[in-house]
Amino acid sequence: MSRNKNEISNVSEFLKRVKEIRDEWWSKDKDDPWMPWFRGHQRADWKLRPKLYRDYDPTRREKLRIEDEIREEFVVRAPALSHIRPADQPDWDWYFLMQHSGAPTRLLDWSEGALIGLYFAVRDSHGFYDAAVWVLDPYKLNKRVVGELELICPTISMNSAGQKSLKRWLPPANLQKKKLPSAPVPILPAHIAQRISSQRSCFTIHGSDQNGLTNFKGMTC
Repeated sequence: MSRNKNEISNVSEFLKRVKEIRDEWWSKDKDDPWMPWFRGHQRADWKLRPKLYRDYDPTRREKLRIEDEIREEFVVRAPALSHIRPADQPDWDWYFLMQHSGAPTRLLDWSEGALIGLYFAVRDSHGFYDAAVWVLDPYKLNKRVVGELELICPTISMNSAGQKSLKRWLPPANLQKKKLPSAPVPILPAHIAQRISSQRSCFTIHGSDQNGLTNFKGMTC
């Protein structure tokens, strides 16, 4: 992972830098629809860790137990508070809803919109700390982790091999001898909630390594 510090003082400079990054990462000679993902941090020194790994600092096994308890409690109580009823892949859809309801998960929010990332970086800033917008190449990360360039939406129809592969990152709650992959993987959620759609949300789901993104060079800046 390379962390390039670029001081930006206005929106025009920010958008110019976004274009430069896209041109650096993808060939100008190809009509690629691929775009980087963006994540805003109120403080530049915050690490790229999902909330479960920020809020809790017990052993790895204890973190997974805490996560299982939160997942089960959320699925039991959330239906009375929401009109959304996950159907096709309920484990994943509930997990996405947990994230957007503020529950601690191993999901890290990203957006396909550069200005959305900038908004979350500065919306609560009082100027005491430098904010930051992280940029991720999800295609290169996906290629490194699962061997495919095409990004995966786990809540739509997939072949059995794809379902089995992704299930390693979200095994059933309370599964005995649970073992997560170490690295994070990028995933696309179905737009089952308005907030997910309006924020153009996408995620990395992290495995057992809470600092998993730091092991991949050249995919973030």
